[in-house]
Amino acid sequence: MSRVQRLPILAQVLIVGLYVAVAVQYARLTPLWQAPDEPAHYNYVRYVAEHGELPVLQPGDYPHDYLEKLKANRFPPHMSIDSVRYESWQPPLYYAMAAAVYRLCQGLDLPGRVLALRLLSVLFGALLVIVAGRVAACIAPGATWLALGAMAIVATVPMHVAMTSAVNNDTLAEVWVALILWQLVARLRSPKPLQPWLLLGVTVGLAGLTKTSTWATLPLVGAVVCYVTRRRPRDWGRFALRRSLAVALPALVLVLPWVARNMRVYGAGDPFAFARHSTVVIGQLRTADWLADVGLRHAVAALATTTFHSFWGQFGWMGVPIDPRIYRGLAILTALALAGLALRVPRAWRELEREQRVPWLLLAGSLLLTGASFIWYNLSFVQHQGRYLFPALVPMSLLLAAGWHEVTRRARRTLLAGALCGFALVLATGDAIQAQAQDRRTLIALLGTSVSSWLASRLPDGAADWLYALPYPLLVGLDLLCLYGYVIPYLRP
Repeated sequence: MSRVQRLPILAQVLIVGLYVAVAVQYARLTPLWQAPDEPAHYNYVRYVAEHGELPVLQPGDYPHDYLEKLKANRFPPHMSIDSVRYESWQPPLYYAMAAAVYRLCQGLDLPGRVLALRLLSVLFGALLVIVAGRVAACIAPGATWLALGAMAIVATVPMHVAMTSAVNNDTLAEVWVALILWQLVARLRSPKPLQPWLLLGVTVGLAGLTKTSTWATLPLVGAVVCYVTRRRPRDWGRFALRRSLAVALPALVLVLPWVARNMRVYGAGDPFAFARHSTVVIGQLRTADWLADVGLRHAVAALATTTFHSFWGQFGWMGVPIDPRIYRGLAILTALALAGLALRVPRAWRELEREQRVPWLLLAGSLLLTGASFIWYNLSFVQHQGRYLFPALVPMSLLLAAGWHEVTRRARRTLLAGALCGFALVLATGDAIQAQAQDRRTLIALLGTSVSSWLASRLPDGAADWLYALPYPLLVGLDLLCLYGYVIPYLRP
């Protein structure tokens, strides 16, 4: 293997290693229960480990007033979390896996057991980073920069690092969704062998046994089956039927026992325990009531702002936001990436052959379905939490990396310099900036990057690739700043 071939592998190892190092620190240092829903997930794991069966969601398992007291007092040791059991309706796969870890660590004290369960989530997070790179490599072979950029984004979004370092079923669900995307892209290129479709069915079933939100991938599976079938005009019916059954049968074999159990426990009309969950979570703010209080305009603005903030970092139980200047910088970075994506799409669409466009449409479909699920949930409950978009983090990371790569190309660097200079001008004329002397640093950073981008536009191709790589080490620094500057000091009991 040549030195050039080894560099991408070393870069991937570095990204995964940095993620694990930072995530382990989050797992170690985040105070107990200071991640959304962590007490309820832990109680589910403990019940499975100690009783060898699944819990039953009961009225009273969502003690709203008591939970608010726990959060207000930062979960002090003398206040028990035993009554917080509202996650008992969730599919069982993660909890069965976590229960095995719990049993192995029964000799440890409570913080030790929680740490062990958090480290299991870190393991799933590392797998997710690796799979993100595989998805990128499958969609765009040879575009090493895209795979590394996607991996780096998945590995460094601060809120995602925090969630993958907590006790929950979210990260395992994200791994299954990413694996489904990877397999679907592979099936687009090689639809004929039947065995990989069976493996896809197993993955879909395991995803369904982990979290119901993963079902947003089912339309993508159907779309891929339909697309590959159109290539076989002679035997399309038999071809489509065999592949549909190859996916559906393993998935149903895995999921149906859990569904049958739910129908026995919660009633034939509630196979997924959705109705029981809705009757138990009394006290959670309903969207209709909130809209009546604040009005549609404020509601839409709050949805957009809070979702963006909490996607990047709003810690604890949404009670610890970070400095507004950091959100402002992240908004600028995101806007530049989206602008680069808008510039890149028309050119890429012309350059790509028809078959090469379909995987990108698949990613866009995944993103749209996750977004639609998020909006649908918020039509019932006020849940402006960006973490609910993390099932689509892999598609997001590929698109953001592609956009940032476009805007940092030599031909675009003068445009980038002008955009950064424009952002600096807007901030400099804002009342908030004028009132805070510390924000001069923000202006200096913007202007400095603007000048650097302009100078880089004068360099030959490849001589200023650091511009593309710049956001990723900055995000690692932000991860550490969020942990030591916000999570630890503001969430300790």
